[in-house]
Amino acid sequence: MTTPEVADALRRNGLSVQHNKTVQRRLEAFRDEGVVISDKIGNALAWQKKEGASGVAAKAGGMMTFDEALALQALKRFASRQIPALVANSLAGLFDVAQERLKQGMGSNTRRHASWNKKVAIVDSGFQLLAPVIPESIFLSVSEALFSEQLLEIVYHARSSSDKTPEARLVMPLGLVEMASFVYLVAKRTSKPDPAMYRLDRMKSAQVCPDPFSYPRDFSLEKYIAQERQFDFLPKGDIKLAVRFAKGRNHAVLEAPISGDQTVETHPDGGITVQATVILSERLRWWLRSFGPHAEILEPRSLRKEFAAEAKASARLYEQDR
Repeated sequence: MTTPEVADALRRNGLSVQHNKTVQRRLEAFRDEGVVISDKIGNALAWQKKEGASGVAAKAGGMMTFDEALALQALKRFASRQIPALVANSLAGLFDVAQERLKQGMGSNTRRHASWNKKVAIVDSGFQLLAPVIPESIFLSVSEALFSEQLLEIVYHARSSSDKTPEARLVMPLGLVEMASFVYLVAKRTSKPDPAMYRLDRMKSAQVCPDPFSYPRDFSLEKYIAQERQFDFLPKGDIKLAVRFAKGRNHAVLEAPISGDQTVETHPDGGITVQATVILSERLRWWLRSFGPHAEILEPRSLRKEFAAEAKASARLYEQDR
């Protein structure tokens, strides 16, 4: 709409507008805030509301506050995969408005808002890996099926059957979990009772089916992660773990205990022995291996023997200079 057309529309809606130049100045201010865009048509300026300049941005006369803009940018940066694809698409314009709004803060007393994202980061505690590529079409289909509670047909290449041609599976998507460099779909196959995990980067295709399903009332993603411990990989029940840590390596378990019942015995040489009830899993083994010769497993005996055999096998690899 041109400036006169905007002024006429305001008048038709009962607002008192005496001069079109007043409307022009307000529109120019909105353009500076990133709420509207303009284009010159002949000698007149035509105006259009910028996509996303509604909802939160509609407050305060159409201007998003710097606090709101900062919150939206943090949401986009740190939780983009936790937002359903359908919702993310509708928020895309709003994210753009937030970015433009923060740019307006540079050089003013709101500079701190604009520079906040440069001051915070999330670092994975494990060794940094290059995240495998997830085709956008697959992520969008999985997210849509999960949000809409519709059946999903996936062609999945499981690691255990890498030599076989992957087959199509019909699943009920129950949750998305991001762990380290990977994204997993927790889903229940229509032919099996228990949920399973599927890495999105191993999916060859994902197709949303028109058929809806009833999301299980007794399923909780939070409990699935915390109690079932499937993301510990191959969990095999509780064990009473006893590990002696060498001096200088004890901070790992003193500052962040491995269980609520952890006990610590300090030795004269500065080392410690830690006892705790934990779930025996591959993830526990990975963690213990990370200490190398600085952690000695005392109990259970079966785990001690397992690690002793691994240590001997590793030693044989280095006995001879290749």
